[in-house]
Formats: sequence, structure tokens, C-alpha cells
Amino acid sequence: MAVIKLSKPITINKKETMELDMNLEKLTGHILVECESKSRLLGDATPDILFSMRYQALLVAEITDLKYDDVLDMSANDFRAVVTPIKSFLFG
Repeated sequence: MAVIKLSKPITINKKETMELDMNLEKLTGHILVECESKSRLLGDATPDILFSMRYQALLVAEITDLKYDDVLDMSANDFRAVVTPIKSFLFG
């Protein structure tokens, strides 16, 4: 499990924090498929879903208990930092 330090605080379950636990062990096949479906419903036409930033953001939301829009509202640096472990997992 990776802990990502953020440059700006975010709120999770009504608590402000400056770090996210990226517990990839929470992921299951069901979650991967469900997030792909959600991504496609949101208009994602990326040929290989693994390359989709929308898909990666949905997976971040699943493992951190953040809302999808909260993930997208992060600064670019924080967003990049939280999708990096997801990319490593997907392409590992």
C-alpha cells in the first residue's frame, strides 16, 4: 500500500487530510469491470481502457473512498501522483 502526500488538503468522510492511502488490495475484477463500464458511460472512447485517465481516476475513487469528481478536482500534480500507482498496477 502506497501513501501519497498531497500538496493541497482534501476531505474524506468529513475529515481533512494531506495524504491518501492507495490500497490496491481493495481492487477486484468486479471493480475493474464496473469502473470500465462507468468510464464508457461517461463518454470514454479510449481504445485500450488501461490508458484512460478517466478509468484511472475512477479506480482511485474506488480505493480511496473519494468521489470521482473530488479526484478530478485535485491539482494536476496531486492527480498525477494518485494515478501513478494505478498506472503501475495496470501496466505492471
